[in-house]
Order: sequence, then C-alpha cells, then structure tokens
Amino acid sequence: MSGRGRPPDPGLEARVHAAALELYGEVGWAGFTLDAVARRARVGKAALYTRWGSKEKLIADALVSWGAEPPQEIESASLRTNLLRMATDILDGYLEPHGLIYLRAQVESRVYPELFGQALEAFQRERIRRGRAIVLAAIERGELPPGTSPALVLDAVAGILTNHFLSTPTSQMPTLLERKDKYVQETVDFVLSAVGYRERGEDDQERAER
Repeated sequence: MSGRGRPPDPGLEARVHAAALELYGEVGWAGFTLDAVARRARVGKAALYTRWGSKEKLIADALVSWGAEPPQEIESASLRTNLLRMATDILDGYLEPHGLIYLRAQVESRVYPELFGQALEAFQRERIRRGRAIVLAAIERGELPPGTSPALVLDAVAGILTNHFLSTPTSQMPTLLERKDKYVQETVDFVLSAVGYRERGEDDQERAER
C-alpha cells in the first residue's frame, strides 16, 4: 500500500531561500526568525524545521545558494575594461533589492564567524579568483608594473565603491543611479592611475605576438 500524505513541494527550497534572503536583507540577523520566514514564504513552520532544523542552518544554506557562482572565463580584454565590468557588477549588486545582504553578511561574519564565515567564503571564492587572474594577466601583458599586488588593486576598487554606497544619503540614491556609470569609470581610472597602469596600444600587442 502506497504511503499517503501531502506530496513534497518542488518549489519549497527556492521559495524559502528567497524569503529568507529578503528578510535577512531587511532586518539582519537580529530580526531573523523562522516564523517570519514561514509567513513570507507561505509555508508551515514545521516544514522549515523538517528541512533545515534551525534558523542558523537555513540562513547559511540560503547564503551559500545565493552566492554560488559558476566559474567564469577571464576575457582577454584590457585591465581597464575588465575592472570596469567588475566595478559595475559590484555597484549594481549594492543597488539591487538584495544589495544589503552581502554587506550585512560581511559585518556579521565578524560577530558570528561559525555561522556566516563559510557561507561568505563560498560567495567570495570565485570573485577573488577572477579578480586575481585579471590583475596577474595585466602584469604579464605589461599593463601594470611587476610585483603589483592584485589584492590592493581589487580592494581599492571595491573599497571606494562600498564606501561611496554606504555614505550616500537615501535622498541622493536616485542621483547615484543616474551617474552610476560615470562614477564607476572615475573610480577605476583613479585606482589605475595610482598603480602605474599603462594601456597597451596596437604596437605593443603586435610585438608581443611575434
């Protein structure tokens, strides 16, 4: 005799992850509860306990799922072009509805390393790999001086953008959106000028291919 009961909900995990991340972005860990997630995801609280067991496991699972990025190929463009793309992704990430999730997790990983540390590492791993590869390739092409630190280049770009986003008053966010592309360009060019960037021309590329 086959078992009876409600069939499993195939969309449960995705719906709960979305609700958990949305709630966490709004209220942070201090206001995060399974009751609130259940109401937002329109599921029973018992289903959350059955699947995840605790709010700690739920938020960690949701963050890992959200932050997982498939490996991406490094495009053979100039360092400036690649950094402009990365900087645009960073600022777009802050400006989207879930923009505060990553910022909250960064801060709270210092307070609750056992909870947020691993989830944040999973989010950052691919971003760091790509960033290092882009800078190291630029050094090999002669766009940057030998010995340039990839970490300092990447931290400078991300740090400026993060600080600007956090220090921009809410009333000025529409202005930031309007001039987003211009600010990204100004930030990248400022960092590149500080590290001695030299964009390669056609003559340089022809000599390198010989």
